[in-house]
Amino acid sequence: MRETHYNPFVKGKAIIRDYKDGNTQCYCINTKGELLFKFPLHCWTDQLEDDNVFFVSNNHDDLKSKNYDALFDLNGNQLTDFIYKGIYGGVEEGFFAAEKDGKCGHLSLQGEEVIPFIYEETAYFQEGVSGMKLGGKWGIINHKNETVIPFEYEDIGFSDNNRISAKRNGKWGIIDKFNNVLVDFKFDELPYGVLGDRNCGSTYAKLGDKYGIIDIFGETLFDFVCDECDYADDYGKWYKLKKDGKWALYSCEKNDFVSPFMYDDIDFYERGFFKVTRGEHTTYIDRENCPVADESVECIDMLYGSDFIKFVKDGKCGVMNTGGKIILPPRSDCGCVRYSEGMFVMQDNNYCKFVIDINENIIIPKRKGFWNDFYGSFSNGLIATYHDGYYNKKGEKLELKFDF
Repeated sequence: MRETHYNPFVKGKAIIRDYKDGNTQCYCINTKGELLFKFPLHCWTDQLEDDNVFFVSNNHDDLKSKNYDALFDLNGNQLTDFIYKGIYGGVEEGFFAAEKDGKCGHLSLQGEEVIPFIYEETAYFQEGVSGMKLGGKWGIINHKNETVIPFEYEDIGFSDNNRISAKRNGKWGIIDKFNNVLVDFKFDELPYGVLGDRNCGSTYAKLGDKYGIIDIFGETLFDFVCDECDYADDYGKWYKLKKDGKWALYSCEKNDFVSPFMYDDIDFYERGFFKVTRGEHTTYIDRENCPVADESVECIDMLYGSDFIKFVKDGKCGVMNTGGKIILPPRSDCGCVRYSEGMFVMQDNNYCKFVIDINENIIIPKRKGFWNDFYGSFSNGLIATYHDGYYNKKGEKLELKFDF
């Protein structure tokens, strides 16, 4: 039995995974279809990480290192042995968090163990420090593995503008990197990142079973009367709070609500917009609570990585930008699922996908079945399919310049 998986291009490189007779072989190619290098037999990886390294796993049943990870550089050079039970994506300040022999530490981009593997748990570096757990307690270390805050806390957050949320004796407070108490330990919950930005002057907190808003000194800005609270973005600048069954949107930069408690749901912040629902109607609002479209249009979803929103009007599907301008008129039963590099991936009611350009010209005809489905979006002028290779913006299949 043989299966070949084609992964999307990232920074001009793509990974082809070939399964044959119980063996796995991964190849790295360029946009010309040329082989750059191949990984060791029985190893697999999906794509180049943002930090110009590959996380590679060993997955053969006969190997003692099965399901252990190693780092490889962008030229295919192996930087570490297969000894890590997990290497966690997203390098922070030049460090990867990883696990080895049941203990946690950090690796550099060159594969060096820069923070020794002696800790029970680890966070990520931010502002030069990282939370680590040792002896059942959390503390803070710096890049040199020097203890900055003693291991005396039940839980600890990230450093945001020299403010760190920490838990002691069952209560949360805020300390600085010198272990000075800035806000007393009296709250039942604080976010791990108490300030998402230097312009933020407030954060949410929980007292008893209710949520409210406090400033950076612990003073109450909005009373503890809300039943739920959560992040509304990735950066800690926006929160959503729920009271009497309705959600409101709060800005930590303005230290104020930008909407009343009016929504049945508020979804995550994307490229400056929030997806909100009132009754059966869904739309996107901007940071001033202004909708991008009128009530006759139902906004379904933002197309990942773009400023385009797919919508439905009078039962037909279309695409608009975040300013409300129509890009693809609503006259199709086929919905748009992805957009990149001027190309739209469309899907009909039978889950068959095809590609059109911005003028609605069909570039790649309908493809039926999961194995012929597109994998991701266009990148470097090419789109991957799960099992049928790569296609360019003219609908032509990329010719691979090597045999496997």
